[in-house]
Amino acid sequence: MKNSNQSVEQIGASRIAIVTGAGASIGRAIALKLARQGVTVVIADRDFKAAQSVQTEITSNAGRALAVQADVTEAAALQHLVDTTVKQYGRIDYLVNNAGTLGPIKPMWETTDAEVDRVFAINVRAIFALTRLVVPHMMKQGSGSIVSLASVAGKDGPQELSIYAASKAAVIGVTKSWAKEFIPHGIRVNCVSPALVEATGMRNEMPDYISTDAAKKIPMKRLVRVDEVANVVSFLLSDEASFVTGACYDISGGRSNY
Repeated sequence: MKNSNQSVEQIGASRIAIVTGAGASIGRAIALKLARQGVTVVIADRDFKAAQSVQTEITSNAGRALAVQADVTEAAALQHLVDTTVKQYGRIDYLVNNAGTLGPIKPMWETTDAEVDRVFAINVRAIFALTRLVVPHMMKQGSGSIVSLASVAGKDGPQELSIYAASKAAVIGVTKSWAKEFIPHGIRVNCVSPALVEATGMRNEMPDYISTDAAKKIPMKRLVRVDEVANVVSFLLSDEASFVTGACYDISGGRSNY
């Protein structure tokens, strides 16, 4: 039984996590949070220099991390990521499907099949592909925890963001299905749905009228910080959330309420 006085910095001791898109923004914040808790973090990002920078940031503070270059849309890269993790550490306890893209901002009738395919390749198909590779290792060890990044857009359906909204609604849907499938194997699956994030590349891709409108819809009257997203992800991964699976946790300052 866990000592009630155990420091939060120790709860991840000996756990191994893969975090995709961990070279910047939300992914970086999640990686840093987990590392502070004693988790060994595999930092996966297509920008290898960014991943190495986060690795250095973690290891310079006595944490454990490994940077791996990985484009989540490439099957060989995902296989290399999983094989490298298992070879190096022998197991995978946590998976954070964080890598994502906003995609085009335009009316539906102006979108193309190529744009739909690109957004779904990163936001949906890559989650299937990586989770499919990771789950057998979790099944073998009889435990694991998976958290994927959705968005309030998947519930709210913002105007001119139909491809992105649809992709994030898909993340919520697969989370609920996988949770039921993986329960017999000791694996929990959850997702989080943040509102517009304060420091993220996606915000910079939005025209002012969309980002301003998104901010106005938040009852707390501010954007969410990356560390606030990381705190919820960390909780859902941990044993502190041992009876939570199939959930979509809103991090929206009151914007989303279902």
